[in-house]
Formats: sequence, C-alpha cells, structure tokens
Amino acid sequence: MKKNKGVDPALWARRLLIYLLGLLLMALGVVFSARSGLGVSPVGSLANVLYQIGLSRGAPGWVNLGNCTIAVYCLYILAEAVILGKDFKAGMLLQLAASFLFGQLVNLAAALLGGLPEPGSYLHRMAYLLCSVPLVAAGVMMYLSPNILPTPGDGMSLAISRKSGKSLPASKTIFDCTMVTISALTSLLAFRKLVGVREGTVICALTVGFVMRQLQKPLQKPLLRFVGRESKVDRYLEAAAQGYLLDASGKPKIIVTIGREFGAGGYEIGLRLAEKLGITFYDRQLNEMAAEQSGLSLETVEELEHHMERELVYDFKNAAYDMTNGAISPEERLFVAQTSVIRQIAAKDESCVIMGRCADWVLYSDPNCFRIFIHARPDARIRRAMVKYSLDETEAKRQMVSTDLSRARHYKRFTGREYGKQEYYHLGLDSGMLGTEESVEVILEALRRWCDVRGTHPLNTI
Repeated sequence: MKKNKGVDPALWARRLLIYLLGLLLMALGVVFSARSGLGVSPVGSLANVLYQIGLSRGAPGWVNLGNCTIAVYCLYILAEAVILGKDFKAGMLLQLAASFLFGQLVNLAAALLGGLPEPGSYLHRMAYLLCSVPLVAAGVMMYLSPNILPTPGDGMSLAISRKSGKSLPASKTIFDCTMVTISALTSLLAFRKLVGVREGTVICALTVGFVMRQLQKPLQKPLLRFVGRESKVDRYLEAAAQGYLLDASGKPKIIVTIGREFGAGGYEIGLRLAEKLGITFYDRQLNEMAAEQSGLSLETVEELEHHMERELVYDFKNAAYDMTNGAISPEERLFVAQTSVIRQIAAKDESCVIMGRCADWVLYSDPNCFRIFIHARPDARIRRAMVKYSLDETEAKRQMVSTDLSRARHYKRFTGREYGKQEYYHLGLDSGMLGTEESVEVILEALRRWCDVRGTHPLNTI
C-alpha cells in the first residue's frame, strides 16, 4: 500500500473514527467484565481492585472505574520511564492522552450499561464475562489499525521486552503476572479475600488475543484499507525492499523458483537443474543469510522452518504480537528477512535456482523469474519418503500430510494465495511419473521455449 504524501482530512477522520470506536468497544468490554464480578484483564486488574476498594469505603463519586484506570495507566507510564531510562522518549508521554481518553470512555460505557441488571447466579456472571471478551478483542483490533496512540498497557510489555531482550509474549506474561500479583495482594490487604481479580482475569488473559486474531482474519484487510494503512508485516517488507530493483543490472538472467509437495523430490530436481545450468542453487544458504539479517539464530530459523506451527497453536502463541503495533513475531521476522534476502539475490546479475520460501510470490513480478511447482501422487511420495528418510509407511504418510498442511498454511498466511495453485506457476510437474532426470529435462526444454518467447538466452547450457 502506498503512503499518502499529503494530509487527507477524510482519511484522518476515518482513522480517528475507528480509533475512538475501538477504544469505546474496549471500554464496554471492561465494564462488562467488571460487572461480572469475576475479574477483568490483567492490565486493568489493579484499576478494578482500587475501584472496588473505593466502593466499599464510600469514596466520592469521582473515584470510579474510569478514573482509577487513568491513575493506574499513569503509573504504567512512570514505570516505562524507569524501565527504559534514557531510551524513554518524550513522544511516549502522548500515552497520557490515550490514558485520559480511554478512562473517560470507560466512564461513558459504565453510564451506557448502567441499566443492566446485576448478575445473580454464577452463570449470569460468566455470561457477562464472556460478552466482554469479543468486545475487548474487537476494540483492540480497531484501535490498533489507525496506529495513532498506544495505550500504556502495550507500552509496558514493549518496554520490558526491549530492556530484558525477552520475546514480546514472554514480556507480556511477565507484565500480566506482575499486575495480577499486585492486584491480588492489594485485594487481600483490603478485603481479606480476592475481589476484582479472579478466574475471569485468567480467562481474559488467555482468550482476548486469540479471539482478536480470529476476528482479524476476515476483517483486518478491509479495516486497514478503510483507514489507509498497511499491515505490520507489509511495513517491514516495505522497509526491507528499499534499494531493490526487479532487474537492477539490465542484463538478462534466469531465476528459477521451485515450490514442491513433501516427498515429490523437489530438492533433488532443483539441485540437479542448477548443476546442469551451471548456476547457484539456493536452499540452506538462505537460512544463514536470513538469520544474519533478522537477528535470529540459525538454530531458531531452522526450527521455525521445520516446525511450522498449526494454525491454532500459532494464533495462541502470537496473540501478544498482534496486540501491539510495535513488534512482529519470530515467524514474521523470518518471512521478512527471507523476502529481503531473495530480493537482494534477484537484484544481482547472477542466474540461480531458489527452493521454496514463497520465492515464487516474492518474485512474481520479476520478468526474469520462471516459477515451477513439483507434485506427485500421494502413494509415490510416500514410497519415496520411506526410502529417503528410512520411515515406515504410517510415519511417511503422517509426515507427508503434516508437512503439506504446514507449507500450505504458511504460504496462505503470508501471501494470501493457495499453495500449489497452477495459475501462479509457469510449469507444474508430476515427478512421480517422470522421475528426477526426466523432470530436469522437461524443465530445461520449457526454459528453452520460455527464452525463445523472451527473445534472449542468457545461459549457454539451455
């Protein structure tokens, strides 16, 4: 998505509208969970406990949930300044504005929901709590989309991550556990029991991010289009693409990208093709280059590549990253780094063969790129995997199904396309029928004809 060079009042009005609606939905969710009596999310638990203390002590009306939220959020900003020290920037004080705005919206939400009946049974309380989860999830998704002002809860997790070097999920867990502990101790001191922080706090902590990610799948792209913004990954990709040109040298070359099914022999075919053409074969070297560029260790890169998470596990693990505009997950960092490395390779003068890593999508518009997908019948792939990896038939089939699903999910997650769909490739090959050597010969013949159409033969071996 292209950046807007001028200030578009209509666009900014849409952004502000979505931002405010998001904060209001979050506020409604906070009030629902507070009314449940089962606790609120960890970030708001201390404010809720202080509010409950005020109610029990007959405090004046201005000691309400919204104002308690403002006070606690101001403490978060102070804690950020202490944690970050010299790294705390003056611009971060703008979180004060977000804090006051959100606190007043909580008060507005409390007034709007004031007519709701007090929950009597535990089932009624749980119903209120469960109503709060999608409201908060939708609110977070909306308020993050325009990328205007973060709330201090996000800032605290990012500050801990930045200072400690721990991952964002680990830092958010530290922050959440700390706030729940402080809230619980405060409640025990005031009431000799847990009030305002209970099982609902744990339920909110575990479910809000996951529910938000499910909402993002159908709604995030149209929402981002509405506010005229790109996704976090797109922003990182744009930064990584700086200086990349599709055909920097102006010289003709061939870049073959190969996608493949598990057990179809794509690696052997790609390696043999590169040998016959006398060009570079890129596979594991891409991991080393991506590790250097992303800051991830090579072990982490290879672990991420070989153990792509199931979608449900991925959604739970990366919820913390989705709930901030300031960080991307290790899987996203790896994808951005691999994309950047592939573009850097394509910008060179050399011809090459690139295995997997969504290279066909990355170089889809490159006129020098020839895209191949290698497949085979399941029985042929199972037999081949049994021989190559010394597996029995059951394990070979399990690995085939698992790996194909993982690759398809990864490809869909980052490209939006269906893995192996023929319209995205110049050539599809059934390696089970052709075998490795014949598959290579078919590719060479296709490359010859492709070069004839282009009017240039950059490689003498074709």
